Amino acid sequence: MSLVVFPFKTEKPEVVVNNIDTAASHERVSEVLCVGVEEEQTYAAIAAAAPHVTAETGTPVNLILQDRIGSLRPGKGDGMNTALLYFLEKSDAARIHFYDSDITSFNQSWITKAEEFADLGYDVVRHYFPRAATDAMITWFITRVGFAVLWPRSELPWIEQPLGGELLMTREVAADLLADEAVRAQSDWGVDTLYTFRMIQNGAKMFETYVKEGKAHKLYGRLTDLRTMLVECFAAIQSLENETVDGTTLHRVQPPDVVPSAISEKLGYDIEASMSLLTERWTPRQEELAGFFPVPIRDGLLANLQRPRFGFLDESAWFDTYLVLLSEFDKDDPDWQELIFKLWIIRVLNYTTTAAARGYAYGMRYLRSMVERYLRQAALAK
Repeated sequence: MSLVVFPFKTEKPEVVVNNIDTAASHERVSEVLCVGVEEEQTYAAIAAAAPHVTAETGTPVNLILQDRIGSLRPGKGDGMNTALLYFLEKSDAARIHFYDSDITSFNQSWITKAEEFADLGYDVVRHYFPRAATDAMITWFITRVGFAVLWPRSELPWIEQPLGGELLMTREVAADLLADEAVRAQSDWGVDTLYTFRMIQNGAKMFETYVKEGKAHKLYGRLTDLRTMLVECFAAIQSLENETVDGTTLHRVQPPDVVPSAISEKLGYDIEASMSLLTERWTPRQEELAGFFPVPIRDGLLANLQRPRFGFLDESAWFDTYLVLLSEFDKDDPDWQELIFKLWIIRVLNYTTTAAARGYAYGMRYLRSMVERYLRQAALAK
């Protein structure tokens, strides 16, 4: 039997309660745990609904607040690590599932798929989904690029959605994660990166199952919505730079299915609103920091002082930019935070107007090929 966890902050109560009921009704679920940030309206709605769901399904639904476990910004990492502690200390379930609480397309087949592949002996089962060609831009240009550049001979660059919050793990994997000081410290958005990295480094057998209906949740407006996540995910990669990973981990991926038009035709962010960010919030020190980059990248970046420019940051230039960021970026420096944000927006806009503009299929082929080219380039350089 398994414990299903829904971490949450402030969401639509009816969506969260429906997902809780869906999980509690599954025959393989022995308990549902909801981990909140604070006692706000979503928390109150779950507290009111939990006794009724428990009575109807016979499955206990418990509600707790996340503990302060880590040493970075309090956030998603504290919530997930709180759930792992609960799982190991207060539950006798054999497996734990995590699902984002705001998914409107969640159904019992997600739990079933994860359980079926865990039954085959996989220690970790991750869900991956069709995404809009301009969605998951942190995954593609920060996390998967970092995995390709730093560990090209490992399975890390091949993981479909390393930042995904929908996964199953065994008690052994959970115990290994919580025994790791860096994982416990990662209280912010970087927790997904740390989980994924340690799972592969520790040799956990991983399967990725495809959910064809997709993960239906809100997309973004201006890319400012992702600024904090971007900084924390890159900082997590940077913190692991000197670690090693072998290439022997078992990792299998279920082939994808047809992508619904509602996803393939969707734009993941507001291009014009995001473009305007390139000329904002400049400081003299950011202009100075631009000098760390090769001259063409420096000059292209500084041209944004006058008007938005993004044609210069192509695939090759991003590889060079990423290497500089790995060596020079300071996660606690506001000017570096703003500069990496601008650089990432520039790269996303470049990709959007060149590859993604040619259609969904072309954009996704390009992204996959880009990661493969990066890992080959990195492997030859090592």
